[in-house]
Amino acid sequence: MLSKLSINQRMIVLAALAASVALLVAVALWTQQPEMQVLFTNLTSEDAAAIIDKLKESKVPYELSGGGTTILVPSTQVHELRLQLAAQGLPHGGGVGFEIFDRTSIGMSEFVQKLNYRRALQGELARTIAQMPEVERARVHLAIPERRLFANEQERPRASVVLSLRNGFSLSKAQVQGVVHLVSSSVEGLQAKDVTVVDGHGNLLSGSTADDTIGLTSAQLDYQRAVEKDIETRIQTMLERIVGHNKAVVRVSSLIDFRKIETTEERFDPNGQVVRSEQRGQEKTSGTNGLVGGVPGVRSNVPPEVEREPVETSSSSSQTKNETINYEISRVVSKIVEPVGIVKQLSVAVLVDGTYEALKAAEGETAGTEPAVGKRYVPRSEEELKRIEEIVKKAMGFSEERGDQVQVTNVQFDLRTDELASGAADEADGSFQRWLPYLRYGVGVLFFVLILVFVVRPLLGLLREGSKEKAVGTTTSPVLPPSSSGEPSKLVELPDRAQIIEMARKNPDATAVIVKQWLKGSSVNG
Repeated sequence: MLSKLSINQRMIVLAALAASVALLVAVALWTQQPEMQVLFTNLTSEDAAAIIDKLKESKVPYELSGGGTTILVPSTQVHELRLQLAAQGLPHGGGVGFEIFDRTSIGMSEFVQKLNYRRALQGELARTIAQMPEVERARVHLAIPERRLFANEQERPRASVVLSLRNGFSLSKAQVQGVVHLVSSSVEGLQAKDVTVVDGHGNLLSGSTADDTIGLTSAQLDYQRAVEKDIETRIQTMLERIVGHNKAVVRVSSLIDFRKIETTEERFDPNGQVVRSEQRGQEKTSGTNGLVGGVPGVRSNVPPEVEREPVETSSSSSQTKNETINYEISRVVSKIVEPVGIVKQLSVAVLVDGTYEALKAAEGETAGTEPAVGKRYVPRSEEELKRIEEIVKKAMGFSEERGDQVQVTNVQFDLRTDELASGAADEADGSFQRWLPYLRYGVGVLFFVLILVFVVRPLLGLLREGSKEKAVGTTTSPVLPPSSSGEPSKLVELPDRAQIIEMARKNPDATAVIVKQWLKGSSVNG
């Protein structure tokens, strides 16, 4: 068949066949290519180079993406390769651990040993913290001062932790405190208050500075949030009974007094005197005092037989009276300790959805459809909002003396539409991932069918038409009998059926003449 075609037709046929074969080979290779899956991501350049060396040694195909930070391997070998690389300590996580001491040199100085120990400790702490599901990467910096001879000159060690969290994740206060105590317990002499934890954006997650910034400690913040959550739950559950499920949103903001006040008061009552003790004493004395008098000198000191001077005498008396009375004054001592955590003010904001009514048949809608399709939104009246506000005040314990505030607003919102849209998107994504392996084989089959229909089939038709034209070119019609004038008729080629029909449609008169001649010649020969 090829020998009957012209050179141009042969070139076209060969080029089409070559292109088809090349396309089929490419599709076959693409469908047989193994499905690649992520082995590790967010790798450092050192870890990526070490892992690629190991994959080359094992002759495992791999691909790089994400600027060399992500390595992809066949999905059937992902888990096995992860276990093998983990046994070899890969990836290191951007830092070195205690494996740095596996290779030691003889001439290492004491300073280098201390530096390596600090690096190893930082790397081990970073690896341990990075095992948390919320943490993508972690860096630990230790500041360990040199030991001093005197204790009062010794400086305290300090530590800083930088956490890069995964998208959509956050750490709770308990988790942050866990990281702080993990680091402080791993370093000798390090206290928890000297550990600072920040996230990848520079936000402070722990430390006294974080508490001083907002004015409350973590325990006080937890208590405040617990109070607000309790009030929100009470109001939310009560409103859902009235307006329906997912038809109300409640937010509570509280101002709590955490001051610890202790008052001691002592009062005295001057009118309430009571005799406590009484002491009385009285003393009275009387007597005569003799006084010897005379002329001083020898005459006063002579013996008794000697004449004496006359003696002078006097009498005296005294009286003393003492009285002591002690009074007890009544006294009242009171000690008042006010409770901690008193709610000083509450602010409550409530968003309430309206009602929905079915559209009438005249409006071209049917009842019982979704609100966004077959129902009309109807806002709530002022009386309903006032009634809801009174219910909220009763549930929260509203007090005008504290200056509490309540705001109830009617807003249209359709949570079901968002949930359905997100669910449909997740389901579509999951379906696409599930059918992705079969899609590759489907594309290969589609290419094969397209080649058969648009390449092979036209080529076969072209070859068939070429053979028919060759046969028609070699076949002629029989010689017509001589005409009535005695002249021999000319040789007329016999066209095929399609050509006869086309000629009869375009020139019926000439066709009728030719058919008459054929019939006339057939009758003469007969």
